[in-house]
Amino acid sequence: MDLDYLLFLQSLRTDWGGETFFRLISALPKSPLTAAIPAVLFWCINKPAGIFLLFNAECGRVINELIKGTFCVYRPWIKDAAIIPAVSASSWSFPSGHTQFATAIYGGFAFFYRKVAPLMIIPCAAIILLVAFSRNFLGIHTPQDVLVAILISVALMFAAEKIFKWIGRDEERQFFVFIVGLITVSVVFMWLYFKPYPEDILNGKFIVDPAVARTDAFDALGFGLAFFLGWFMELKFVDFKTKVSAKDRLWRVIIGFAVLGIIYVAIYPLLKILVGAAAYKFFKAFLPFFAILFIIPLIFTKVEQRFKR
Repeated sequence: MDLDYLLFLQSLRTDWGGETFFRLISALPKSPLTAAIPAVLFWCINKPAGIFLLFNAECGRVINELIKGTFCVYRPWIKDAAIIPAVSASSWSFPSGHTQFATAIYGGFAFFYRKVAPLMIIPCAAIILLVAFSRNFLGIHTPQDVLVAILISVALMFAAEKIFKWIGRDEERQFFVFIVGLITVSVVFMWLYFKPYPEDILNGKFIVDPAVARTDAFDALGFGLAFFLGWFMELKFVDFKTKVSAKDRLWRVIIGFAVLGIIYVAIYPLLKILVGAAAYKFFKAFLPFFAILFIIPLIFTKVEQRFKR
């Protein structure tokens, strides 16, 4: 039935169009706009809100990779050759990473501010549903792929709220969560890297190459370490405040996006040349979020201290 639904959407796409619009919607979770929301919140407006969104985005990605690598569900067009995807997609299908990330950021924003700005739930929910539908409309994911991604992200929000409420400013609890996080991420990495993967062949090639699938373990490791290392190191070595002047906030944004720009424009291409696929996947996941959480706050704090002196 799920594949019949995708075939129905495919007929709509063929007969009525709409592919360009849903391509744009589908790309939203990986756009600079989506990445900017938790970054600007964290640096300038509401530090706990930024941490909350980053926790959901990064730890949600680890969970997503864990489920994908454990169940190894093939993409819809492998199940039914009549399905023709409108965009390319690699690795496993279940659950949807794009939907998970959109729910973590936009859903996390609405969840965090649900008491003070309940109307934000409407546009945020609309964005999540549009992203989820776009993945179906483009033939990349089944309905259960996107539904489970949403459910996992929502469950993680409730867990995150309780975790951070329990931690508070207690240094022992901060350290405990830091260690548990590192251990958990390491166990997930070991499982995804050493577990056996399907070796099904189609047209003389692996449907999903097990060697390529193992690189997803480095993706999960990068996202997980970026959060727990960045979060803990910022608390211990920076511990900046967001109650600053508008001028300072502007400079924080400028410095932040300048550093991220250097990572994307200069460091990524260099790493792609110098390191292998697995290491590149790790650094691609690790660097921007570790920079958001620790490197950029360290830089703008030093700059602000210098100007104050």
